[in-house]
Amino acid sequence: MITGIDHIVIAAHSLERAIETYRELGFTVVEGGRHPYGSYNALIGFADGSYIELLGFYAESPAHPWWALLQERGGGLIDFCLATDDIESDLAAFRSHGVDCGDLTEGGRARPDGYEVRWINNKVGGDWQGLIPFIIEDVTPRDERLPQEREHPNGVTGIHTLSLATTDVARYAAVMSAVIGADAQAVTDAAAGASGLVMEAGGHRLAYLAPDRDDGPLAAHLAENRAAPYSVSFRTAAAARRFGPAETEAVRIEFL
Repeated sequence: MITGIDHIVIAAHSLERAIETYRELGFTVVEGGRHPYGSYNALIGFADGSYIELLGFYAESPAHPWWALLQERGGGLIDFCLATDDIESDLAAFRSHGVDCGDLTEGGRARPDGYEVRWINNKVGGDWQGLIPFIIEDVTPRDERLPQEREHPNGVTGIHTLSLATTDVARYAAVMSAVIGADAQAVTDAAAGASGLVMEAGGHRLAYLAPDRDDGPLAAHLAENRAAPYSVSFRTAAAARRFGPAETEAVRIEFL
Protein backbone atom coordinates (compact mmCIF):
# COMPACT_ATOMS: atom_id res chain seq x y z
CA MET A 1 0.00 0.00 0.00
CA ILE A 2 1.18 3.52 -0.80
CA THR A 3 1.90 5.40 2.42
CA GLY A 4 2.68 8.90 1.09
CA ILE A 5 5.37 10.94 -0.62
CA ASP A 6 8.75 9.47 0.23
CA HIS A 7 10.81 12.22 -1.39
CA ILE A 8 11.06 14.66 -4.26
CA VAL A 9 14.15 14.91 -6.47
CA ILE A 10 15.78 18.23 -7.36
CA ALA A 11 18.69 17.85 -9.79
CA ALA A 12 21.45 20.44 -10.16
CA HIS A 13 24.60 20.79 -12.24
CA SER A 14 26.46 21.73 -9.05
CA LEU A 15 25.39 19.87 -5.93
CA GLU A 16 27.57 22.11 -3.81
CA ARG A 17 25.84 25.24 -5.10
CA ALA A 18 22.41 23.64 -4.56
CA ILE A 19 23.34 22.86 -0.96
CA GLU A 20 24.27 26.49 -0.34
CA THR A 21 21.12 27.73 -2.08
CA TYR A 22 18.84 25.63 0.11
CA ARG A 23 20.69 26.55 3.27
CA GLU A 24 20.16 30.20 2.37
CA LEU A 25 16.43 29.41 2.01
CA GLY A 26 16.44 28.27 5.62
CA PHE A 27 16.62 24.50 5.19
CA THR A 28 18.87 22.22 7.20
CA VAL A 29 20.82 20.29 4.55
CA VAL A 30 22.89 17.19 5.36
CA GLU A 31 25.19 15.05 3.24
CA GLY A 32 23.49 11.98 1.84
CA GLY A 33 26.24 9.96 0.19
CA ARG A 34 27.39 8.48 -3.10
CA HIS A 35 25.56 6.04 -5.29
CA PRO A 36 27.66 3.49 -7.20
CA TYR A 37 26.29 4.76 -10.52
CA GLY A 38 27.76 8.26 -10.76
CA SER A 39 25.36 10.34 -8.67
CA TYR A 40 25.58 11.76 -5.17
CA ASN A 41 23.17 13.68 -3.02
CA ALA A 42 22.34 15.85 -0.06
CA LEU A 43 19.11 15.54 1.90
CA ILE A 44 16.55 17.78 3.59
CA GLY A 45 14.41 15.81 6.02
CA PHE A 46 11.03 16.82 7.43
CA ALA A 47 9.03 16.02 10.54
CA ASP A 48 6.30 14.38 8.43
CA GLY A 49 8.77 11.71 7.25
CA SER A 50 9.26 13.00 3.70
CA TYR A 51 12.42 14.63 2.36
CA ILE A 52 14.04 16.50 -0.51
CA GLU A 53 16.86 14.83 -2.40
CA LEU A 54 19.28 17.33 -3.92
CA LEU A 55 21.07 15.35 -6.61
CA GLY A 56 24.18 15.90 -8.69
CA PHE A 57 26.71 13.78 -10.56
CA TYR A 58 30.32 13.22 -9.62
CA ALA A 59 30.95 11.36 -12.91
CA GLU A 60 29.34 11.30 -16.33
CA SER A 61 26.52 8.77 -16.24
CA PRO A 62 24.54 8.66 -19.50
CA ALA A 63 22.84 5.39 -18.46
CA HIS A 64 21.39 7.02 -15.34
CA PRO A 65 17.69 7.86 -15.86
CA TRP A 66 18.15 11.40 -14.51
CA TRP A 67 21.37 12.23 -16.38
CA ALA A 68 19.56 13.15 -19.60
CA LEU A 69 16.89 15.07 -17.70
CA LEU A 70 19.54 17.22 -16.09
CA GLN A 71 21.37 17.84 -19.36
CA GLU A 72 18.27 18.45 -21.49
CA ARG A 73 16.03 20.29 -19.04
CA GLY A 74 18.62 22.09 -16.96
CA GLY A 75 17.69 20.45 -13.69
CA GLY A 76 15.09 21.51 -11.18
CA LEU A 77 12.26 19.39 -9.84
CA ILE A 78 12.59 16.30 -12.04
CA ASP A 79 10.93 13.39 -10.24
CA PHE A 80 9.17 12.15 -7.13
CA CYS A 81 8.89 8.94 -5.18
CA LEU A 82 6.10 7.36 -3.15
CA ALA A 83 6.76 5.06 -0.22
CA THR A 84 5.09 1.66 -0.09
CA ASP A 85 4.91 -1.24 2.33
CA ASP A 86 4.08 -3.72 -0.47
CA ILE A 87 6.15 -2.75 -3.47
CA GLU A 88 5.39 -5.80 -5.62
CA SER A 89 1.62 -5.26 -5.37
CA ASP A 90 1.88 -1.54 -6.06
CA LEU A 91 4.21 -2.13 -9.01
CA ALA A 92 1.68 -4.59 -10.44
CA ALA A 93 -1.09 -2.04 -9.90
CA PHE A 94 0.74 0.66 -11.88
CA ARG A 95 1.51 -1.81 -14.66
CA SER A 96 -2.11 -2.90 -14.83
CA HIS A 97 -2.97 0.68 -15.78
CA GLY A 98 -0.42 0.73 -18.59
CA VAL A 99 2.38 2.61 -16.84
CA ASP A 100 5.87 1.96 -18.26
CA CYS A 101 7.44 0.63 -15.06
CA GLY A 102 10.89 -0.89 -14.90
CA ASP A 103 11.62 -4.02 -12.90
CA LEU A 104 12.45 -3.80 -9.23
CA THR A 105 16.16 -3.35 -8.57
CA GLU A 106 18.16 -2.95 -5.40
CA GLY A 107 19.73 0.45 -4.90
CA GLY A 108 21.97 1.91 -2.26
CA ARG A 109 24.45 4.52 -1.16
CA ALA A 110 27.21 4.84 1.36
CA ARG A 111 26.51 7.50 3.98
CA PRO A 112 29.41 9.72 5.08
CA ASP A 113 29.66 7.64 8.27
CA GLY A 114 30.18 4.48 6.21
CA TYR A 115 26.73 2.95 6.79
CA GLU A 116 25.39 1.27 3.63
CA VAL A 117 21.76 2.21 3.04
CA ARG A 118 19.84 -0.27 0.86
CA TRP A 119 16.42 -0.22 -0.75
CA ILE A 120 14.34 -1.65 -3.60
CA ASN A 121 12.81 0.61 -6.23
CA ASN A 122 11.77 0.82 -9.87
CA LYS A 123 12.00 3.49 -12.52
CA VAL A 124 9.24 4.95 -14.66
CA GLY A 125 9.80 5.57 -18.36
CA GLY A 126 8.33 7.22 -21.43
CA ASP A 127 5.75 9.95 -21.06
CA TRP A 128 4.89 8.65 -17.60
CA GLN A 129 8.21 9.76 -16.12
CA GLY A 130 7.86 12.67 -13.74
CA LEU A 131 4.06 12.43 -13.71
CA ILE A 132 3.74 8.96 -12.25
CA PRO A 133 6.13 8.33 -9.34
CA PHE A 134 8.66 5.61 -8.92
CA ILE A 135 8.11 3.63 -5.72
CA ILE A 136 10.48 2.51 -2.98
CA GLU A 137 10.63 -0.01 -0.16
CA ASP A 138 13.51 -0.20 2.29
CA VAL A 139 15.84 -3.14 2.84
CA THR A 140 17.75 -1.48 5.67
CA PRO A 141 15.55 0.36 8.22
CA ARG A 142 13.85 3.37 6.61
CA ASP A 143 14.98 5.64 9.42
CA GLU A 144 18.58 4.99 8.38
CA ARG A 145 17.86 6.39 4.90
CA LEU A 146 16.16 9.56 6.11
CA PRO A 147 17.99 12.54 7.58
CA GLN A 148 17.79 12.70 11.36
CA GLU A 149 17.98 16.51 11.34
CA ARG A 150 14.35 17.51 10.68
CA GLU A 151 14.08 21.00 12.11
CA HIS A 152 14.66 24.05 9.91
CA PRO A 153 15.21 27.77 10.54
CA ASN A 154 12.42 28.48 8.01
CA GLY A 155 9.93 26.47 10.09
CA VAL A 156 9.09 23.93 7.37
CA THR A 157 7.61 20.71 8.76
CA GLY A 158 6.73 18.78 5.63
CA ILE A 159 5.35 18.62 2.10
CA HIS A 160 1.85 19.99 1.56
CA THR A 161 1.25 19.71 -2.20
CA LEU A 162 3.25 18.54 -5.19
CA SER A 163 1.81 20.02 -8.40
CA LEU A 164 2.39 18.30 -11.73
CA ALA A 165 2.04 19.90 -15.16
CA THR A 166 0.32 18.04 -17.98
CA THR A 167 -2.04 18.61 -20.89
CA ASP A 168 -3.91 15.39 -20.05
CA VAL A 169 -5.00 15.62 -16.42
CA ALA A 170 -7.58 12.83 -16.71
CA ARG A 171 -5.06 10.23 -17.89
CA TYR A 172 -2.55 10.61 -15.09
CA ALA A 173 -4.97 11.46 -12.31
CA ALA A 174 -7.05 8.38 -13.08
CA VAL A 175 -4.02 6.10 -12.67
CA MET A 176 -2.91 7.71 -9.43
CA SER A 177 -6.40 7.77 -7.97
CA ALA A 178 -6.88 4.07 -8.70
CA VAL A 179 -3.52 2.94 -7.35
CA ILE A 180 -3.59 4.93 -4.11
CA GLY A 181 -7.33 4.46 -3.61
CA ALA A 182 -8.17 8.14 -3.23
CA ASP A 183 -10.90 10.15 -4.91
CA ALA A 184 -9.77 13.11 -7.01
CA GLN A 185 -11.31 16.53 -6.49
CA ALA A 186 -11.40 19.55 -8.77
CA VAL A 187 -8.81 22.22 -8.02
CA THR A 188 -7.88 25.62 -9.47
CA ASP A 189 -4.48 27.33 -9.24
CA ALA A 190 -5.03 30.91 -10.34
CA ALA A 191 -1.38 31.86 -9.87
CA ALA A 192 -0.32 29.14 -12.31
CA GLY A 193 -3.15 29.83 -14.73
CA ALA A 194 -4.27 26.24 -14.37
CA SER A 195 -6.89 23.84 -13.09
CA GLY A 196 -7.12 20.10 -12.66
CA LEU A 197 -7.56 17.35 -10.09
CA VAL A 198 -6.06 16.84 -6.64
CA MET A 199 -5.93 13.79 -4.36
CA GLU A 200 -4.35 12.88 -1.05
CA ALA A 201 -1.65 10.26 -0.54
CA GLY A 202 -0.75 9.62 3.09
CA GLY A 203 -1.21 13.20 4.23
CA HIS A 204 0.37 14.73 1.12
CA ARG A 205 -1.51 16.19 -1.84
CA LEU A 206 -0.83 15.45 -5.51
CA ALA A 207 -2.31 17.99 -7.93
CA TYR A 208 -2.42 17.32 -11.68
CA LEU A 209 -2.79 20.65 -13.47
CA ALA A 210 -3.36 21.73 -17.08
CA PRO A 211 -3.15 25.31 -18.41
CA ASP A 212 -6.30 27.43 -18.33
CA ARG A 213 -4.72 30.06 -20.55
CA ASP A 214 -1.91 30.17 -23.08
CA ASP A 215 -0.07 33.05 -21.39
CA GLY A 216 0.00 31.54 -17.89
CA PRO A 217 3.08 30.31 -15.99
CA LEU A 218 2.11 26.65 -16.26
CA ALA A 219 1.66 26.92 -20.02
CA ALA A 220 5.12 28.47 -20.27
CA HIS A 221 6.52 25.68 -18.11
CA LEU A 222 5.21 23.06 -20.51
CA ALA A 223 6.32 25.01 -23.60
CA GLU A 224 9.90 25.09 -22.29
CA ASN A 225 9.91 21.29 -21.92
CA ARG A 226 10.84 21.52 -18.28
CA ALA A 227 10.45 18.61 -15.92
CA ALA A 228 6.83 17.53 -15.47
CA PRO A 229 6.64 18.31 -11.74
CA TYR A 230 5.72 22.00 -11.66
CA SER A 231 5.89 23.21 -8.07
CA VAL A 232 5.93 22.16 -4.43
CA SER A 233 4.43 23.75 -1.37
CA PHE A 234 5.53 23.08 2.19
CA ARG A 235 3.84 23.39 5.56
CA THR A 236 5.64 25.87 7.78
CA ALA A 237 5.28 27.07 11.34
CA ALA A 238 6.84 30.39 10.30
CA ALA A 239 5.94 33.06 7.73
CA ALA A 240 4.29 32.17 4.43
CA ARG A 241 6.56 32.92 1.48
CA ARG A 242 6.89 32.19 -2.23
CA PHE A 243 10.11 31.68 -4.21
CA GLY A 244 10.67 31.69 -7.97
CA PRO A 245 12.91 29.38 -10.01
CA ALA A 246 15.79 31.86 -10.07
CA GLU A 247 16.06 31.61 -6.26
CA THR A 248 15.81 27.85 -5.87
CA GLU A 249 17.79 25.99 -8.54
CA ALA A 250 14.82 26.14 -10.97
CA VAL A 251 12.02 25.09 -8.57
CA ARG A 252 8.79 26.94 -7.76
CA ILE A 253 8.41 26.76 -3.98
CA GLU A 254 5.79 28.08 -1.58
CA PHE A 255 5.69 28.01 2.23
CA LEU A 256 2.15 27.77 3.59
